[in-house]
Formats: sequence, structure tokens, C-alpha cells
Amino acid sequence: MPRVLRLANLSDGFPLVVDRIRHHGATSLHTHDFSELVIILAGRGVHYSTDTAYPVIAGDAFVVTQAHGYRETEDLDLINVLFDAQRLALPLEDARKLPGYHAFFALEPRFRRRHGFRSSLHLSLAELAVVSELVAQMEAELRKKSSGYELMTKSLMLQLIGRLSRAYERMRAVESRPLIRLGTVLSHLERHYAEEVRLEDLAEIAGTSTSSLQRAFRAITGHAPIEYLIRLRLLRACELLRKGELNVTETAYRVGFTDGNYFSRQFRRVMACSPREFVNRARLAG
Repeated sequence: MPRVLRLANLSDGFPLVVDRIRHHGATSLHTHDFSELVIILAGRGVHYSTDTAYPVIAGDAFVVTQAHGYRETEDLDLINVLFDAQRLALPLEDARKLPGYHAFFALEPRFRRRHGFRSSLHLSLAELAVVSELVAQMEAELRKKSSGYELMTKSLMLQLIGRLSRAYERMRAVESRPLIRLGTVLSHLERHYAEEVRLEDLAEIAGTSTSSLQRAFRAITGHAPIEYLIRLRLLRACELLRKGELNVTETAYRVGFTDGNYFSRQFRRVMACSPREFVNRARLAG
């Protein structure tokens, strides 16, 4: 059974760690309770999991979501950015509008086995230099812990996410194109969730049939596209209701529902409480 690494054992309380490793040797399978972003700086090796193995070289960048390890390493230098996404609580609203964000951080890890790592991100020398500099600044902030280092580190992490998302969108690999198209659908929903959205329009954006889109979408998100849209609208409604600036009916229309009763039924189905109960709980919690 793979050993489990825990971020609490690696950090001093801040939910982000930069682990720079020179001459990385072979490692056994391990898993962790945090997110891991890997950037290969030099050398080569084989990155493997329980049932797959892929060669990696300088410039490769990928997100790890399952038990993994390295073998057959040669002068392998890499950076691991380890973070607890929930505790770090980055404001990712704008990032979710980028197709490359969805493709790199969510889709590629899930489709890696199907694509044999050919859909993973490979940075150019110029892109690798920019990304390396951002990580170096993060390392300095975490090491010095000057006033406001938490803010600066989060800001640099957002820049890193933006750079990698943009880089993925520029990829020309055939295997990456379906992921970019699906990422474009997800980013379209993030930008236009309050507008009328038809399944046929989403399929056109993805360049596929409605049935193929629904299968791929369900495999990625666990929901059909329209159900995902409803849940996205409800999440945005929760944000508005917490602020307390709009009543329930106004909130429903603001996030794209045209029927207040339908909004309330969907809210109760997904959130297990009525919108008014949610507002009352938010007031008590505040």
C-alpha cells in the first residue's frame, strides 16, 4: 500500500510548501492529502503510478492526483508545489474563466491514462524561465516570512496558475485539443452562467455531438452539462445570499433563474434547505 504524506508534517502551518529537489532519485509509490504541482527543471526520469508509467523531461509540468513515484531518473531536478487548496482559499473566479485552467488542473490528470501523458503540458525554455522565477519568489517569501508573506505567496501562486493555464491553451499537441475544447465549455459556463444556455450551443463550442459532450462532461464533473449549470448558478446564488444585499427572488433572477419557485425547488434539492433557511443560517454564522 502506498505511504501517505501529509502537508501538516511538511509545513509550519501555512498551507503551501515549495519543495525543490536536485538529483531526484527513485521513489516508491506514495499518496498525499494535498494537491501537488510538479515542474521538471532538468534531466529525465519515469513518473509512474499503480498502473501507468510515463517518461518526463525538463519543461514538463503536471498535476498529481493519485499515488505516484519516480524511477530510472537521470540528473532529475524538479519543483513540487504542495498546497491544501481548501485552506489556501485562493480567489479562483477569474482563473475558472480560462479554458487552460480547467484543462491543466482538472481535465489532463483525469485523461492522462487515455492519452499516455501526451496531453500533459510541456513548457518552452522561455515559459520555464518565467515559471521558475515565480516559484523562486514564492520560496523567498516562505523562507523570510516578512510581514505580509502570506498575501505575497498567494499572489504569486495565482500568477503561477495563470501562466500555466495560458501555456496549456497555447499547446499544439493533438491530444490536448479535446481537453482545451472541454475547458472552453467550462469557462463559457463560468462566464455566462446567468444567461440562457442550450446544450446544442455547448456541443458546438466543444466541436462535438450533444451525446459525446454529455458523456465526456459527466466523466469529468459527475454531472450532465445542464445539471452542472444549475449547480453553478446555485453556488453563485449562495455567494449573493451570504452578502445579504438581495432578497431571494432578486437573487434567483440575478444568477439566471426565471422562475422563483423553480429556483427554490432546485436550491432545496441541492443544498438540502430552502433559500430562506440558508440566509438565516448565514446570519447566525456571521
